[in-house]
Amino acid sequence: MSSKVSENYPAAAELVPLHGDTTEKFATQLIGYVRNLRQYAYLLQQLIIVDITNAYKRSFIGLSWLVITPIASVLIWVLLNGAGIMEPGKTDIPYPAYVLLSTSIWSFFQGAYQVTSNVISNSGRFMVTAKFPHEVLVVEQVIVHAINFVIPFFINIVVLLAYGISFNWSALLFPLTLLPLLLLGTGLGLLVALLRVVAIDFSKLADQGVTFLMFLTPIIYAPKIQLNWLASIVKYNPLTYLIGFSRNLLTQGTLYEPYYYFVFSLGSLVFFFICLRIFMKYEGNLLERLINV
Repeated sequence: MSSKVSENYPAAAELVPLHGDTTEKFATQLIGYVRNLRQYAYLLQQLIIVDITNAYKRSFIGLSWLVITPIASVLIWVLLNGAGIMEPGKTDIPYPAYVLLSTSIWSFFQGAYQVTSNVISNSGRFMVTAKFPHEVLVVEQVIVHAINFVIPFFINIVVLLAYGISFNWSALLFPLTLLPLLLLGTGLGLLVALLRVVAIDFSKLADQGVTFLMFLTPIIYAPKIQLNWLASIVKYNPLTYLIGFSRNLLTQGTLYEPYYYFVFSLGSLVFFFICLRIFMKYEGNLLERLINV
């Protein structure tokens, strides 16, 4: 980094470390982290550019994978449904559009979990050797994930329009309805990021659990199902309402179980702050352990 760029950054002593004084009020720490992000906006921008370009520069078709992957996954479920193997139940929109949109919303949650759960294991040495506020790296991972979500999401819009689904003004609120999923996935990822350093077996179990959770959420089938035990799981699964609310708002302009959506949205916010607090408290010690392994 050039000296000109370095002059724009504060001295290391001015930073609010991610694993700072644990006796300091949490609200005060949050204000410090926001200030760090503003001061290191240029570094955040450069990390985003490098991350995106590096992910696809060795690929012949590059960003096209963001389009190919969701279409290929949806074709599998459509073929299973057409062969009579998969009985998803009655959906309010055509099944190909339903499963494409549902899996895209699910990937937004799962992707937030994946990028944050690997932030220490993938970038631990960089976090130790370079002097910068570590929350920059966490936010960078989340922003890159959001950018990677936007590109294939436009496929959903094209498919929905092709099936004759119209949108009203309420569809503009769709991005805001995804925030609880982002908070829930990021919070869970921050917890697992710590586990990945001290107990890799538990982190692998968490990875498999999140993957399996997809089949316990109405994504490839309708929320109303006949199996009693599965119906009970679906009923008490927060993702049923967080995903269903976003899906119905976009495709029908209706609010799916708004009471449960807002309850679980508030729960996601509280859960995120709890996980963030735990992450900030123990991240520094775990980084030292990682670098000494």
